[in-house]
Amino acid sequence: MAKMEALVIENRRAQQLVGVMHHAEGAGPHPCLVVCHGFAGTKVGGSRRFVNFARYATGFGLSVLRFDFVGCGDSDGELAELTLAGELDDLRAAVATVRAWPSIDSERIGVVGHCLGAVTAIRACARGLPVGRAVAWAPFANLPGTLERLIGKDAFSLVREGEIADFLYNQQLFQCGPALLAGAGDFDLPADIASTAQPLLIIHGSEDATVPLAEVEGVFQATRNAPGLRRLAVIEGAHHSFPYHQEELFALTVQWFRDW
Repeated sequence: MAKMEALVIENRRAQQLVGVMHHAEGAGPHPCLVVCHGFAGTKVGGSRRFVNFARYATGFGLSVLRFDFVGCGDSDGELAELTLAGELDDLRAAVATVRAWPSIDSERIGVVGHCLGAVTAIRACARGLPVGRAVAWAPFANLPGTLERLIGKDAFSLVREGEIADFLYNQQLFQCGPALLAGAGDFDLPADIASTAQPLLIIHGSEDATVPLAEVEGVFQATRNAPGLRRLAVIEGAHHSFPYHQEELFALTVQWFRDW
């Protein structure tokens, strides 16, 4: 099994982010993939998705960093303070950390994200973070609609009115604050994709009830004439978190970076 190493990353807001690096076997320097979990998620992922992915990817010569965004898992902060800008800042700190790692090839850093993490990965590419390729698992274009489906109508109504709301997610109690909606005035996924120079693979499940496939197909169609290499891969029968389709999800993702 590839070597694992715990680490702490500090963002520009002096908050500590806790992560785990999975080192690829053999002589380096190796490419590295930075994994961005979804809303109210952690670096482990449902069904141990991100742990399993890291172990899979290291078998193909790719190191992997998975970490908790602020307010999630073992990292500092509160989920109710979450903003798109804050997530981007956290990812910027994570990328800077792996680029400075002696065993990592600083010119071959990729990002992989799920749901909100997928949106953050795309936004990072569009804003010039030093990453070479990206894979987005089930990103969304409609933030209010997706958030309502994630936290429920009652909680969403409170958040929309400027309140902090409790909600249950994966049988755990969380809080969502209005900062996420209030700070999303510049969120435009089609524009971000069109501005992304890096090769981008979007992977979506045909049975995704949280982010309907039609939403992502519409975005992909709207950006078809923008320059750059991008692809949409649909996994038939897969749901939002790909619980029964990890093998196919991982194979598509790693192949995108192996072609690199």
